[in-house]
This record gives sequence, C-alpha cells and structure tokens, in this order.
Amino acid sequence: MAIAYLTNIDLSNNQLKGFKVDNQTSDPTGLAGEGQLIYRTDTNELKYHIGSNTWETITIAGGTVTSVDISSSTGTITVGGGPITNAGTLTVNLPVTGVTAGSYTSADITVDTYGRITSATSSGGGTMTSWKIGSTTGTDQTVIDGQTVDVVGGTYISGSVGGTRTVTLDHDATTRADSTSTASSNSFAVVNSVTTNGTGHVTGIDVKTVTVPDNNTTSLPIKNSAGTVQFTSTDVTGLRFTASGAASVVFTPASQLITISSTDTNTTYTLPVSAGGSNSAVVTLDGSSGTDSTVTFEGTTDEIAITETIVSGTEGTIKIGLPDDVTIANDLTVDGVIIQTEASSGSPAAPLNIFAGQVQVPTATAGGNAPNLAQVNLLISGVGVFQGAYNASTNSPALSGSSNVALNLGDYFVVSVAGNNGGYFPSLEPGDFIFADAAIGAGSSPAVSAYTVVQADANIAGSGTTDGNTAKGVSGFDSANFTVSSNGWVQLNDQSITVATYGSASKTVALAINADGITTTAAEQDIAITASQVTDFCTAVDTCVADNGVTANIGNGSATAYVINHLLGTRNVIVSCFRNSSPWDTVFMDVERTDTNNVTLRTTTALTTNEVSVIITKVT
Repeated sequence: MAIAYLTNIDLSNNQLKGFKVDNQTSDPTGLAGEGQLIYRTDTNELKYHIGSNTWETITIAGGTVTSVDISSSTGTITVGGGPITNAGTLTVNLPVTGVTAGSYTSADITVDTYGRITSATSSGGGTMTSWKIGSTTGTDQTVIDGQTVDVVGGTYISGSVGGTRTVTLDHDATTRADSTSTASSNSFAVVNSVTTNGTGHVTGIDVKTVTVPDNNTTSLPIKNSAGTVQFTSTDVTGLRFTASGAASVVFTPASQLITISSTDTNTTYTLPVSAGGSNSAVVTLDGSSGTDSTVTFEGTTDEIAITETIVSGTEGTIKIGLPDDVTIANDLTVDGVIIQTEASSGSPAAPLNIFAGQVQVPTATAGGNAPNLAQVNLLISGVGVFQGAYNASTNSPALSGSSNVALNLGDYFVVSVAGNNGGYFPSLEPGDFIFADAAIGAGSSPAVSAYTVVQADANIAGSGTTDGNTAKGVSGFDSANFTVSSNGWVQLNDQSITVATYGSASKTVALAINADGITTTAAEQDIAITASQVTDFCTAVDTCVADNGVTANIGNGSATAYVINHLLGTRNVIVSCFRNSSPWDTVFMDVERTDTNNVTLRTTTALTTNEVSVIITKVT
C-alpha cells in the first residue's frame, strides 16, 4: 500500500534521487488532469498523459525530424555543432509586417535583433544631385530630422563636400556709413542704433553727436588732513572752483596743481581748579575766545565730604569721600561689606543706636561673617524648647482634641501626673517625655503619631494590637527560644537548620515546627507518588489530555481547504490525519497553523463527505 498524499509535494529545488517512474504494462485509464508519467515495461516506452486517457510516447534516442512548426515570430531553431551538412534544405520563413517590397535609395531602414528589416522609408525621393539655395539654380532638397549636411572652410562659409562639390554662402558686401561725422573740441560721435535684415546683414548705422558744455561748476570736498585736494591730470580745461568762508582755492599753472585750503577756527579751553564754599570745589572752563564756564562740586552734610588741593597754578585735585561721622536717614542696604563700629577710646560707655531702620545682611559664607535672620531660623529649626509639665490624667495643657496647643518641631513636655489621656497615650508616669515630631497647629486635633513618647523609667512591657497603644518597658524572654546579649540584643536560638532554599518541581519539603511556631528542622525528599495513591488519577489524566486535544471530520465533496477552530490558544499543536474508511491509513496534506486558535488544511482535490478524520493535540 502506498502512502497517500492529498496535496502537492514541494522539494524546494532539491533533487529526487534513487526513484523510478510508475511501472505499467498498459496505459491507465480514468485519470484526472495531465502530466502523469508511466513506464511501459512491456514496450520499454516512457509515456506522458495529455488528458482524456491519451498517452504520448517520449522518444529518447533515434528517429527522424520530419517537420518543425514555429508559429511565433520569436521562435528559434538551434542546430548544434555547426551548419547543416546533409543534402537536405532547411527553409525558414520569418514573418515581417509593415515593409513593402521594393528598391530604396537614401532610405531609413530598421533592422531587429534577428537581422530582419522591419521598416523602410525613402527620405528624399531619389539621389540628391544638386541643391537650390535662394535664387541659385538647382533642385530644391529637404533636409529632414536626423540628416546632416557638411559645409567646410571658406571666408563666407564655402568649401568642398567629398572633394567634388562646393557650397558658397556670400554675404551682402554693401558699404554702410554713419549718418553723422562732424565733431568739435567739446563734442564727439556715438553709435545710437544698428539696423539689420532677416539674414543678419547690417543695413544701417545711426550715429548721434554728444556735446560737453564749456563751463561746469563742481564743489569738491576737502579730503585730507592738510586741507588740500590735488589733481594729477594735466587737463583741467573747463573746470571751475569757488571758495566760501575761510576756505581758499589756488591754481598753479606751471604744475597744474589746484590747492584748496581752510582756516582753523577751534577754541582752546583750560580747566583751572579753585576753592569753593564750605564742603565744595569749583572747576572753571577758561576759553581762548574769552568765554568762561564753571562747574561746582558740593557735598551733603554728614553724608558726602568734598575737599580740593591746589597743586600749582590752576592745577589741583578734588576728593569726594565720607565725613568722620556718617548719618543715614533711611535703611542701609549692605551687600558684601563688613561693618564694624568701635569707639575711638575703646568700648563705649553706653550702647550706641547705630541703625534706626533695618539692615539687610547677605547670606554668610565664611566663619567670621554675620548671618542673616533666615540663616538663624534655619539653624535653630528642629531644636526643641521645653514647654513645661504635662498632666497625663487631665490632658493639661491640651495635646489632643480640637483645643490642642501649637507646638514646633522638637518641643517637649515632661509628665508630672501619671495617666494616658483617656487612652490617647500609652500609660505614662512622672518623668516620661513627650516630643512633637513636627510642627503642630493650634486646634488641629493631631493624631497620636504626631508625638514621640519616651518612658524614662523601667516600666513593664505590655501587649497591644498596635505599636501606638502598646506600653514599652522591661520584659523577659524564654531561654528555650531566645538569647539576650549583655547589651539587650535579642535573637532566636540557632536551630541548626542549613540555610538553603527548599523544595522544587521534583522534591517536597518536610518541616518540624514546635509549639511556639518555630521551625526546628527542614529537609527535602523526592516526589514519588504512584497512580494508585491518587484517587481517580487515570480519569483525571484522561480529562487533562482531552482538554488539550480536538478531533474533527473534514470533506464535503467540493471544498479543498478546511479551517478547524481548536481554541487551544497556541500554535504548538500536532496535527495528524487518517482515512475514515478501510484501510484507515494515514494521509498527508498541507497543514497551516493559521493562528493560535485555528489550523487550515488543504488538498489538491476535493474530499468526499467526512473522508478524513483530523486529530489536533496541544503540546506544552
């Protein structure tokens, strides 16, 4: 029995080795399609099926080619090893369209890659024996796109073509003259326009006369520091210069030099210094033209002091400074300056009221600098202040409730009367401390967590449901389970259990726990459970396997593709197929895992109704 493939086999361009074609002693019938191969063992023929139960023989060796049919214009006949050498004649008629039989002269001919003429057109209707250009005798010829006429040499584009024919193009030699030829010493002629014909010949020239006026007045600026402008050109005819104010113009004919100069009218000032009134000095601007101006520097009482020193003549020094005693009426802002006050004879007898207003001090950055108020507040923040005694029985002063007092971070009370403030605090005794953990606003009803209670004496430790309502104090520990160092460090007794991670997929953990809930031993053991020890083990396994598999029947007499919705949630599935009737053999077809919940099976021919059974199993 052969293996049944219900779809094509793709070898992905690999070789099929060690096979033989289906051996038959007669031509099979009832086959669908074309291209099947058989080998007739009775006649030693290799045959292929062309449909309708018709088989053609493939001749491997010998035989004679009696005809070759090439129905396409691109057909090819290849004769290997050289030309045909027998006496026969091989005639190949290649079809050509669009070409009329005949003789062509000076034609455009198109030849394809097989050497066939596919088109031919005449360019000029005959041999070009002469040309007619303008009024020259000859025959009119038309040069179409793609053709070239060579013209070589000559003054007026003349030369020989092929050494036997000459083409000469002469320009019109007519002489042209300008229409104006008169010029004087102060006028000259210029070309105004040029007229040409359609072939580019100049047919006329229009000339205009330009006359320069005899006299021109030009203002020339003084360009250099000497106040002169020099002309190096010797031709100064027609130029005229005028001068105004203190400027003058001098022309020297011998050197052809024109000199323009002006008179300096600047005024010179001196700055003599002289004494002014009390706490002042005067600067006088003494001009050479006789005009004087003064500037007076004046100080302010107890704020600015002005002094002057005459060095010699009108030269001197003006000093601006502070008097010995300075009075500031308003605020003094000091930025980066150290202020030190000291009486001239030592410490003053009484405190001095130096600054009446506020003094702004920058943030101190060195040990000897004075800090500002913000720095001081920052330094003392969190340093508590003793607030007095606290009555824990009557909550006085009020530390809880809606009438609580305001406190800063670190403020503290010392308990003077025992109590617990109605259960707000743990039991307190005289000498215990209560600290504010943060700033507490007045009337804010703070939670007990806003305070830290330090019990100063040796109270007995209590038990409770929370840390806040459990009394802290002296306690003892069971030596069977705990050890206590001389410093009060409490630890569980060493149970000699090896530090490790216990348990795995193949091992379980055995633990020994005493009455106090302490693990005293820990060990691993292999998991080995026989099926008989588990109730309904086989039934449970069958259920699990069933939950990981799907079966279906496919085939409806027409479809060649079938989608099975298995809902297993993975592409890791095994798909197997077998025939639903004798011989119940396994069959093969294309299997595509379309997505995690579907597979698609394909065949080349339609299956009959429920012909194939499919099993889909999930693999984890």
